[in-house]
Amino acid sequence: MQCAPGAIKYNIPMENRYTDGTYFSQNPSWHEEDAPWKLAHILRALQEAHLTGFSNVLDAGCGSGGIIKHWASKAPHIRFTGWDISPQAHALALRNAPSNVRFIQSPNPPQGFFDLALAVDVIEHLEEPAMWLTRVGATAPYLVLHVPLDLSLRSRLNPQLLEDEKKAVGHIQFFTSSSLKKILRAQNFQLLCAHYTNKYVERPPKLTRFKSRVGMCIRQAAHHLLPHAWAAYLIGGYSLMLVVKTNLDTNRVKV
Repeated sequence: MQCAPGAIKYNIPMENRYTDGTYFSQNPSWHEEDAPWKLAHILRALQEAHLTGFSNVLDAGCGSGGIIKHWASKAPHIRFTGWDISPQAHALALRNAPSNVRFIQSPNPPQGFFDLALAVDVIEHLEEPAMWLTRVGATAPYLVLHVPLDLSLRSRLNPQLLEDEKKAVGHIQFFTSSSLKKILRAQNFQLLCAHYTNKYVERPPKLTRFKSRVGMCIRQAAHHLLPHAWAAYLIGGYSLMLVVKTNLDTNRVKV
């Protein structure tokens, strides 16, 4: 795949990482603890895009399903489908799943149409993100994405930071805001709204090392004193939450 300018791709074999238990062994919670925080940002983004009235929602690359399980408990009138390729994530997702949620483990998206699709922290793990977005964009007229912006001035000066992301959480695509939006434009997706998120600042971890605590102070200062776009470019640690209109003909959507 030809990456957009500003995106870096590592050519490493990743096809079994999420199905053979490797990712699960490194991330046994599958980041489910972040689900309420991510859901809050999803709902904020949908409100900013003036989108309501959903009845049939797909979470593509749902992992442990925490986001839609939390959402389903608040919205029993909505039907949710979670789809992932990982058998380990699927087993986690089935635990305590509300009655209005179903989970599918498959290499392919579920058949049928939805009125909203989610792709939360997914495309940075994929060898072919553009192709995947094409397939998911064919399932729903609106798509919510959350994508880490790993490329920053700091990570360019210290490429080991990107290597650490690759080893720890399997990121093989690294984006800036502009390179991400370029990929979405290439899909003929229409950007409806976008806002920055920063888990390090909004949900700060417990830090014991002096160097880490100094780094957190710098992150927080940049977050509060600079425009978030500038802080994302200079310091890093941000993700982008976006709502896009896909090129799916809404007349075809069945809910």
